[in-house]
Amino acid sequence: MKKYIFLSATLLSACSVTYEAPHTVEPVVKANHSQSVKDILKNAKRTLLMDGYRIQTFDDEAGIISTSLKNKKLTPQEADCGQTMGLDYLKDNRTKTELALNIIVTEKEVTVKSNIHGEYKPGRVDQDITLTCISKGVVENKLLKQLITG
Repeated sequence: MKKYIFLSATLLSACSVTYEAPHTVEPVVKANHSQSVKDILKNAKRTLLMDGYRIQTFDDEAGIISTSLKNKKLTPQEADCGQTMGLDYLKDNRTKTELALNIIVTEKEVTVKSNIHGEYKPGRVDQDITLTCISKGVVENKLLKQLITG
């Protein structure tokens, strides 16, 4: 039994040692629009609030909106938070992700940028890992489509 406990502890600690950060290049998600900046910003605020985001800051004159982090379980299709021993951290239920969104609107263009905070929490505090997470642009493109067609 002691061998099993030692082996389990060794494997769990090896996960943190074998953390491989993502190699994904974060895409720039933007598109042209033909609406007024005011209309895009109004639609963006409404959409973000309906999706459960809290708007942290906004400046209608500068054309920017930023949200606070929102607890959102991201998938490997939406983000890359790295791997351990070839296994994607986002496929593990012990991985927690939070997402904040930033929207920049100019007269002709809308840009959506995300900030992702990821943590792997296997059960003991001394084994927790803060993950580097990179968006793959899926969440941003979905929001961008809602803003331009809305």
